[in-house]
Amino acid sequence: MLPEDDGDRQFCPLAAGLDVLGDMWTVLVVRELLVAPATEDELLAGVPGLDRELLAPRLAALCAHGVVEWDREYRLTPLGRRLQGPLLALARWGRTITQR
Repeated sequence: MLPEDDGDRQFCPLAAGLDVLGDMWTVLVVRELLVAPATEDELLAGVPGLDRELLAPRLAALCAHGVVEWDREYRLTPLGRRLQGPLLALARWGRTITQR
């Protein structure tokens, strides 16, 4: 989940974004934090199937990328809050898939 320094990815914004958010669990953690700051326990309760072994490295990577910060609970940074529009668009698109 940390950025890779290969020649192809450094010039592709989509690849750079996927390096940070490229799996379902990470996106669902961000979804929860878009609603409100949360502790690890609250994040685990809000994302069925997620466990601490999956959560911990994702939170560490999100913090390392400046998307999330921690001070007694996890919260999105201004950079992280900028994901609201793209994730809402992805959710709307996903709804069309489930309604087919």
